[in-house]
Parts: sequence; structure tokens; C-alpha cells
Amino acid sequence: MDVKQQSKSIQTPSLTPAQTGVGLLHKAFELLNLFQIDQVNWSQSEIIGKTGMSRSTVSRLVRYLVETGYLAEIPKTGRYSLGMAAINLGQRAMVGFDISAICQPILDKLAKITSETIILTVFDKASNRVVCINQIESRGGGLRVFEEVGASFPLHAGAAPRAILACLSDELVDGYLKGKLKAFTSQTFVEKKLLKENIETIRSQGYAVSSEETYEGAAGIAAAFTSSGGQPVGSLAIAFPMNRLGQKERDVLGRQLRAFANEISALF
Repeated sequence: MDVKQQSKSIQTPSLTPAQTGVGLLHKAFELLNLFQIDQVNWSQSEIIGKTGMSRSTVSRLVRYLVETGYLAEIPKTGRYSLGMAAINLGQRAMVGFDISAICQPILDKLAKITSETIILTVFDKASNRVVCINQIESRGGGLRVFEEVGASFPLHAGAAPRAILACLSDELVDGYLKGKLKAFTSQTFVEKKLLKENIETIRSQGYAVSSEETYEGAAGIAAAFTSSGGQPVGSLAIAFPMNRLGQKERDVLGRQLRAFANEISALF
């Protein structure tokens, strides 16, 4: 079903020509960027405290963004959330946004370093799962490990999902761990204390490692990439047969994956 929204003409009664410019535009984007998954609504006082902007500047910007639909005032609360114009803009951006194409040059660079299978995933926030959207299959001889494009796994199972889980706030991690954790093999992390310890290790070293957690005989290393607001977007992973992933390979490739994931993060 196609949903069409009528464009809303933008009027600017709250801002005079003398007030517009690059500096004010920067402040408007700084304000809008406060609205993240871990805090979806803000009061003007909170915005002032977080950004250091003057009360008059915040008041004018908020009034303007409400008038143009990019913010919506929550009745009787004095708080604001993103408005329909922001949602519409996000929907249009998603239609034209091809993560796989954006990441392809990084995948190609990684393929020059290793002959093992390279996997690109994205984070599906609605289902708390990680979805494989692209891969470069192993060029190595003998046993090879690969994933089906479109396959998905929950956030606790495997290196690619758990690298993303480690990027979430403690509050969101705790919320996820309240649910039932499915075991795919005897090695899947389902004991919550051990899983939280592993998350801290991932945060410290910048990459995740798995051994036979989703498939017997398969191992993986992964690093997550994030948006400009620090929210996880997806992960970059290498899949190995167990007998081809030693400690030295883990350390070297883990650091390289972390560096490549940081390159991708800089694109968002």
C-alpha cells in the first residue's frame, strides 16, 4: 500500500532574515539531534542544559520547528517530540538510502585482507534482530562458512548481533535481557550474567568474537558501526570455519574490523 502525504508549506514567522544563517542552522540541527531512541522527548529547559544555548534561542528554534512540523508539542507536559515533518523526511531518506552500496567500498577493502566470508548486517530495531544484507563469500579452499542474505538472528546470538547489542545503552541491554534468550547450539550465550560480562569485553576491545554459537563448526568476529548519534546501525563481520580462527587471527582481524567499522560510522 502506498501512502502519500501532502507537502506542508514552510512558513517562517518566528525567524527574521537577519537571524538566519549557518550558525543558526547548526543550532537547529544540534537541537533536532538530541531526539534519540534513549530519550525521545525533551523540555526546553533540558535542551538549554544539554546544548548551552540561550533561553531565547531555544525558544525561537522550538517555536519555529513546531510551526514547520519538525517538532510536536506534547499537550500539558511542556515537552516536545519529533513531529510529522521529521517522520516524513526520515521515510523519504530510508527509500533512497542504500546501506549496502555505501558500505561496499569497505567490504572490498576488507576482502583484500582476508579470503574468509565477509558479512554486512543491519540492526532491525522493531524486532531486536540483526539481518544479513550483503556478503562476499569465502575464496578459501576446503570448508567455507557463509550466511544467507536475509537471514536474521537475535541480538545475543553470534558475533555480528552481539557487537550491536554492546552498542546499546545499559537500560536497553537490561530490557532485552528480560526476555527469553533462544539457544541455537550448546555454545549460544543464554546465561545472562555471562552475557553481560561478554558485553563489557566487547565494549572494551571494540569487537565481538563467537565460537559455534549459531552453527556448529563456525566462528566469527564482528564490529558494529553507528550513526552520528551513537546508535547502532549494523555490523561488519568475518565468518570462519573453527579450525581457521586462532588467537592471533582474532586479535589482528578484530582490530582491523574495528577500524573499518569506524570508517563506516563516519559515513552516517
